[in-house]
Amino acid sequence: MVEILDELRDAIGPKTGSHEQIEGFFFLTSPGGVAPYHFDPEHNLLMQIRGNKVMTVFPAGDPFYAPDEKHEAYHRGGHPELVWRDELAAGGKDFSLSPGEALFVPLMAPHCVRNGDEVSVSLSSTWRSEWSFDEAHARIINGMMRKLGLSPKAPGRWPHHNRGKSLAFRAMRKLGVVD
Repeated sequence: MVEILDELRDAIGPKTGSHEQIEGFFFLTSPGGVAPYHFDPEHNLLMQIRGNKVMTVFPAGDPFYAPDEKHEAYHRGGHPELVWRDELAAGGKDFSLSPGEALFVPLMAPHCVRNGDEVSVSLSSTWRSEWSFDEAHARIINGMMRKLGLSPKAPGRWPHHNRGKSLAFRAMRKLGVVD
């Protein structure tokens, strides 16, 4: 996994930041299998090895596709599954993947996957970055603010937008105020 990302670091790094907590997942999917509508907290490079699939990706950071409250709940221990509504379909972009092809899925971009007519094997290389941690911390702070009856500003999609809330979260964690 690390070797794959090392080869791409110069191209991907400026768009995602550092490569931390690198993980890999093999997906072995039966013909016609479906991964429901959800988001992932990591940057993701999905590589198709065998079979075909269509991944539909929706705009990251748009609360129409993934409400801020859902992100906040996820970062406090909830699940990444999202509720599908038919009006979402028009905003998705389909990417057909065949063996040897790959797709970069941005941090927190909602997506769903439909497998083709044969067994599919895919490799997903994922990583976190300082940017992804800052966004996660900002969402936790926003959830806390929302519980107090406030309407916090949604986290920004670029690293420097979330630094203040992230630093506040880290300080609160060191003080034992939050987990």
